[in-house]
Amino acid sequence: MTTPSDAVMGPHLHRNNQKMIPASESAWAVARDSHMLNIRVEAVRGQNHFREVDTGHEFANLCSCSYLGLNSHPDVIQGGIDALRNAGITGLSMAEFRIRLGLMEQLEEQLADLFGGPVLPAVTSSALTAAILPVLGSGHLTDSGPLAMVFDKFAHFSMAFVKPIVADETLVLNAPHNDMNYLEDVCRKYPRVAYVCDGVYSTGGATDLPALLTLQEKYGLFLYIDDSHSLSTQGRNGEGYIRSRLREMNDRTVIIASIAKAFGSTGGIAMFGSRKHYDFLYRTGPMGWSQSLRTAAIGTSMGSIKVHRSPELAKRQEQLRRNIALFDEHIQTAQRGDGLHIKVVEVGEQEKAVKLSRELYKRGFYTSAVFFPIVPVGKAGIRLMLRGDLPTEMVQAFIGHLKEVLPTL
Repeated sequence: MTTPSDAVMGPHLHRNNQKMIPASESAWAVARDSHMLNIRVEAVRGQNHFREVDTGHEFANLCSCSYLGLNSHPDVIQGGIDALRNAGITGLSMAEFRIRLGLMEQLEEQLADLFGGPVLPAVTSSALTAAILPVLGSGHLTDSGPLAMVFDKFAHFSMAFVKPIVADETLVLNAPHNDMNYLEDVCRKYPRVAYVCDGVYSTGGATDLPALLTLQEKYGLFLYIDDSHSLSTQGRNGEGYIRSRLREMNDRTVIIASIAKAFGSTGGIAMFGSRKHYDFLYRTGPMGWSQSLRTAAIGTSMGSIKVHRSPELAKRQEQLRRNIALFDEHIQTAQRGDGLHIKVVEVGEQEKAVKLSRELYKRGFYTSAVFFPIVPVGKAGIRLMLRGDLPTEMVQAFIGHLKEVLPTL
């Protein structure tokens, strides 16, 4: 006798593929049928301009998370070449806590000096999250007592993905987005609480950092913040939205960030306020596996640090601010006036979002249509990644085309 499928169905406490995948696949099908996925390109002018291999169509890329264009900076590229040439090996392919390249220690020292505290690099920021969140939940970054883990509703998938694992260690709660009243109620109820959120969110907006710091001071709230989308774009040394607003790190704050976005390299980093966290996590979970940062990534990261130490960083940050202000002057979005570089132009339905993306692509601008589950149902639109290597004239031209296309949907 065959067991019915509902008899083996999971509890779906923190994820539900049975519901999520059919809903998202239907949306992706619309984008695919409109030829807005799997576009094969060759670079024409860095990351600003591409040519479609199949048709020869040229377009500007407004979907890149390289918010300062450092992934094409000569110093970053040369750093990777030099590291490979000098080391003569692509990587050690083993756990770094056993044997490591001297280059990696040099990188960690440079990152610590740049960002003002211990920094742990890894092959991705997702690997860091998978390593850290379960041991944070079980209390092994604090006093060994489990923490109630509160995830912001909009916390990035890389963090939400780990919820079922964390839930095997401790209580996992889901907070309405940026709801500080909800969070304070949890802090009153439980003696140990951690909050998991983004600094700058991938679909726009930022966390309420002043409120979080107040709760941390009042209740000892542990803050686990992924600030991948702002690293390098803000702060004198490119520390990012969160770190640049903290006078100093403390042992109840961890900041995770991708160095594959505005930083211009590849991999991820964790910033700590305590060296003991580094010493423990250095060999914990995925950090003890063989996929450490590759030699070329170490080199491109050092090249990026060189740029961060030069006047070029401030120059590109300033151009990014000008592009943000120009866009906000002409286009209404929920993010208008927040000073951040991610904008979502909402049109409501996923078909309209794909149509808008397609029409702009025909006019020479690639933007990504976003829909459920990336954004809530009924709030589909296009997501724009403004950058500090985009000329003002290009942003002005895009705004003009966007204004022409929106009324036609």
